[in-house]
Amino acid sequence: MSAEELGELMGRLETVTTALKNREREKMRMTVEGNFPELPSWLFERSYLTADFHREGSSSSSSPSTVSLGTLPLDLQQLSAVEDLLYLMVGVEGRFIKTESPANESAPRKFTIDKTLDPSLRNLVERVLPICSSYSAVVRFIEEKSTFYEGRVNQALSAAMRGLVKEYCVVVAQLEHQLRLGQLSLQKLWYYVQPCSASLSVLERIVGTVTRGSCRGGKTLTALHSITTGYIGEPRTQELCLHLTRAACHPYFSSLSQWIHQGLVHDPYSEFMVREHEDIRKDRLHAEYNDSYWERRYTVLQDNIPSFLESVADKILCSGKYLNVVRECGKESGTASLQIMQYSVQERGYIEQIEAAYSQASRRLLDLILVEKDLPGYLRSIKHYFLLDQGDLFVHFMDSAGDELARPMADILPTRLESLLELALHTSPREL
Repeated sequence: MSAEELGELMGRLETVTTALKNREREKMRMTVEGNFPELPSWLFERSYLTADFHREGSSSSSSPSTVSLGTLPLDLQQLSAVEDLLYLMVGVEGRFIKTESPANESAPRKFTIDKTLDPSLRNLVERVLPICSSYSAVVRFIEEKSTFYEGRVNQALSAAMRGLVKEYCVVVAQLEHQLRLGQLSLQKLWYYVQPCSASLSVLERIVGTVTRGSCRGGKTLTALHSITTGYIGEPRTQELCLHLTRAACHPYFSSLSQWIHQGLVHDPYSEFMVREHEDIRKDRLHAEYNDSYWERRYTVLQDNIPSFLESVADKILCSGKYLNVVRECGKESGTASLQIMQYSVQERGYIEQIEAAYSQASRRLLDLILVEKDLPGYLRSIKHYFLLDQGDLFVHFMDSAGDELARPMADILPTRLESLLELALHTSPREL
């Protein structure tokens, strides 16, 4: 198989993979519980309503340059290259540097440089172009993940990235001002954008990981946690990842706090780890005395558990369950004020908060059972009556009720047995 045939085969496989992921995403969107507004169709039909490059291909819509860069003096070539790069850095195609649409949503964007550009300048241009590709991937991700059915975690991540992109655009505007003053060369441009290049490359890595895995909810948080902990030796990069992970965790931790402190499931987009099955009701509890209601009413979705919460998943589930048991008994449960946890690389902080909430819910349920409902009293009664704590009681009862119990079952009078039992209780030397 030739290299060309191999490339064509890989392109087809990538297309099929993308189609399958889109189908799974659409299936997830259709199964998300709750009614949420759909974005208007004109938002997708109008291709210029995007911060990314023109969806239909900028090269076909923009008028080609009638002048080759090679025919211009070196200083004008540099000026034109810098101007084009500043446009490309904010998603607008240049005159001499053209863009190609990516093959799929996870593929990097490629650019075509005027072949007549001076080789020394071309090298600097090629160093800056990865920033343009990263910017394109990031803003495309932001626009795709800001829709309602992507869930609150992806929306929060997109919002945090949008804030970073705004800061990046401010830097580009400042560079453009320097260009208008005639004080910006390619060397200076490359020097000024290197910090942006490092940050955008990290954002692009996060975007690629989330996109390829079709992540949402707990899966997105797991991916972010893995990337954040991977930059332990790079403080600045880890701080950037920490900022994004904390922002993405906020809505998830908000639902988590409501569950462990109040026993309420707030999950409009089916991305929280605890699922409430509202179709399972307690009506049949009066006929079937078992714990199936509490076992099936609230369950844990393994796919929605972030990796950094797996060790306390059972305690999280039980905390909310205990509060709901208390509430079903007509008692007050939970706390009025919520303390939303904050993500950190060190898991000890929020693990301790979860364990404290679990202990509080357990104590509240035990107080209800042992004190308010007097479980020890019921157990003592069972011991007295059914575990032969008063053996002489049954001896007296069997002696007095022997003739009655010897009769056929149809002839036995329950009222007579009750009176004989009361008589045995009164004649027993022990007190209940």
